[in-house]
Amino acid sequence: MTSKKQKKAHSLSGGDEAPRNEATPERSGLHSAPPATQRPGRFNLSSEAGGRASNSAPALGDGSPFPTSKVAIPRQPPGPTQRYSRRVPRACESCRQRKTKCSGDTPVCRQCRELRVACQYPMGWREKMKQDVDRLAGEVQEYEKFLHDLRSAAESTTAHWVKVLLEKYDLKGDVHDNSSLPPTSQNGLDGNQASPLSSIGSLDAIDRVDEDHNRTENSRATGYMGKSSEITWIQRLQREAEQRSHGKCGSLEPRPDEDQETKEKFSLHVLNYHLDDLSISVPEPVQEYSMPPRDEADHLLATYLETVHPFFPIVSKPLFNAQFRSFFESSTQFRGIRPGDKWLAILNMIFAIAAKHADLTNAQWHGSGTEHLVYLARARRLSMSSQDLFSHPDLQQVQVEGLIAFYLLSTNQINRAWRISALAVRSAITLGLNLRNNNSITPNVSKESRYKVWWCIYSLEHMLGIMTGRPSSTLDGGSATPLPLPFDEDQLKTDPTAMEMLNNPQLRDSRIRNVMASSWDRAQGATRDNTLPSDQYWVKGLPATFGVCYLYYCDLTVITQEVLHKVYSTHCVLLPWADIESRIDELRARFDLWRSNLPSSLEFTERTDYDSPDLLRCKLLLGFHYYSSRITLGRPCLCRRDARQNGSSPTFSHTMALITLDSATCMINLISDEPNVLQLYEMCPWWCILRQLMQAAVVILLELSFGSVHIPENEPKFVRLAKKCIRWFFAMPEPSAQRAWRLCDSIFRKLAQGMKYNTNDIPHHSSPRYHPSSLSAPPMASHPSSEITQDYFNLQPEDMALFGSHPAAEAPLWTSFLSHPTTGLTSSVQDPVAPADPYLPYDPLGDDFIRAFFAAPGDSSSRDNP
Repeated sequence: MTSKKQKKAHSLSGGDEAPRNEATPERSGLHSAPPATQRPGRFNLSSEAGGRASNSAPALGDGSPFPTSKVAIPRQPPGPTQRYSRRVPRACESCRQRKTKCSGDTPVCRQCRELRVACQYPMGWREKMKQDVDRLAGEVQEYEKFLHDLRSAAESTTAHWVKVLLEKYDLKGDVHDNSSLPPTSQNGLDGNQASPLSSIGSLDAIDRVDEDHNRTENSRATGYMGKSSEITWIQRLQREAEQRSHGKCGSLEPRPDEDQETKEKFSLHVLNYHLDDLSISVPEPVQEYSMPPRDEADHLLATYLETVHPFFPIVSKPLFNAQFRSFFESSTQFRGIRPGDKWLAILNMIFAIAAKHADLTNAQWHGSGTEHLVYLARARRLSMSSQDLFSHPDLQQVQVEGLIAFYLLSTNQINRAWRISALAVRSAITLGLNLRNNNSITPNVSKESRYKVWWCIYSLEHMLGIMTGRPSSTLDGGSATPLPLPFDEDQLKTDPTAMEMLNNPQLRDSRIRNVMASSWDRAQGATRDNTLPSDQYWVKGLPATFGVCYLYYCDLTVITQEVLHKVYSTHCVLLPWADIESRIDELRARFDLWRSNLPSSLEFTERTDYDSPDLLRCKLLLGFHYYSSRITLGRPCLCRRDARQNGSSPTFSHTMALITLDSATCMINLISDEPNVLQLYEMCPWWCILRQLMQAAVVILLELSFGSVHIPENEPKFVRLAKKCIRWFFAMPEPSAQRAWRLCDSIFRKLAQGMKYNTNDIPHHSSPRYHPSSLSAPPMASHPSSEITQDYFNLQPEDMALFGSHPAAEAPLWTSFLSHPTTGLTSSVQDPVAPADPYLPYDPLGDDFIRAFFAAPGDSSSRDNP
């Protein structure tokens, strides 16, 4: 049985197995072949399937029997040929395309090296997966950063939705630029809590009022003052100083049981240094068509064009000069031609603003100190009557309202200026001045003048919004007017670059957008560096002109307006303090970008002996505006509760408090140590210089009231700066400056009482009123005004009738149209004649104005006889 099974297995294995150790042939360079491995039972199985076993040997193709002996295969000779595996992990792309065997050598395989073609291996699945993971992780970070930015910029409801989404997926990491600084912890509360945290600094009770502003005449004159106003900062400072005077630290917080006298002591209208509580009217009758003598009119216009117009170009200088000359030449020739009432109102308001400046500098050609009120009264009669207020506005009405608001700002009538400025904004929006003008009929020069009209109204409304702390909703997202070109008005028709940008809106937008920090967004900020793109160097090469200065002034105004909207608006009360910090940090980066983009010729920290008066005016305007904006941005972080303790790392609020104090210090250092009021009013933005200096002084006094917790080593320096401001306020002749001096002097003396400061080197009530170098020009002998000036400087809130005291007879001082013995002139003044075609209105910012209102010298027709 066993024998049969062995035979069967032997037959299935294919017959006799070759011996394993066979004799090798003789050394002939050949070797015996290894045993052939055949598939088991290939032939025998088929034989079994046929039912019989085949005993015949396999035959070759010619019939000869297949040799049963092993065939010797020659050994491969040794040589330099490289061996490589028949299977490689990856084949290169080139070998795959040619469908050839790849050697797998790196970085270049053998075939590609021999063929001299590019060799590139495909990415493996591990590398591909890692790359996909890194890409998706980067996208998640970008989306997370976008949500954080959206949460900071959106309104409260949207911000809450974003917060819930971030918390759902545990995305709470801080991805902002201030991530290196620890968040500010206020009173042990989490920085993500909502906003009792906004009570830090100047944002206390931002969404409510604590006074009845309708109670008295003085409270109505002051009105509500928001948290960006320095008046509310003074209110906080007064409470701090009251505590210091009693040897205590901290603020004297209001109590529910506080008596009325104490509440009145800290009321806003008591701490207000502006002059809204004074009357600005003059006795009737007002001769609205009267004009000053030609010499005085020339002085007034030149003063306005030199000190105000470069930074408030609400009128076209070349056009208005031509109109002015034509007007006075026609009046001296008794031709009986006069422009419309609104143009006369514009002229009177220019005279009023210039007369106010002449009064501050005590110009020798200037007469009484109240003439600016007479000019204002004439402009009001000509353009702001009840009929005019209910009429539809035109461009000249916008200019009149803007000039009136600017005049009220320069005379510290802030509440009145706020109301008239709002009217000017709405009149401008009614005419579409807040939008880009694509009308093909309007000349490009006229479009540029209208753009400047809007930016004058915009900047004025913005400044009054900061001074009063009131919202300006029409300025937030409601303006698409292009920024003004960086060229003076006379360059628009002569300079090739100016003409190219004026006539090519796309080129204009691309060039200005690349140099303006207000157009910078977060995506650009993530990759920006300190190098300038090539398309920014064009503005760096421009000479320092008023046009370049005004462009950067408007750019800075737009950024500062975002501070009001993102930090001081009422919806911020619902935001966590961490979000407010994020907004402040983003705006701080924009201010830094604006400073880095500023041309070196306008760098206000560098002053040379070769600077012209015009260039010095530009530098001081930008310097005061820049430091004032940074003070407004950082004021919410200036408080005693974030003082750095025990040498710990500074928080973000502490860092911003240092920036605020540095800005206040730099602003005060822009003026000389010894007061020189004449130089101040000649070179600085005199219409708002008092407010900006007051803003810096209050910040310095606040730091002193906190015990100099942020920079203890700089306390003596802060004391010197506070005294410097007090001396300057004492030297300034404005009634509002005298009120500011009384406030700061009283507060500093209270602080000195508790903190042992020396007060012997600051002026007191019995000190001489003016510094000898302040007003060197003596008063004119023909217009004795010493008594009026003295009363004006000592003006108190109860002196309501002072502004009405002016000479009763205007004939010796004024040249009236009605005094000319010409019937044509008298009739033209009393009965204005309508234009020849009432359905074709003239363009007040174009050449049609002169053709419509001033007849040509050879024109025999007269508008007196329509």
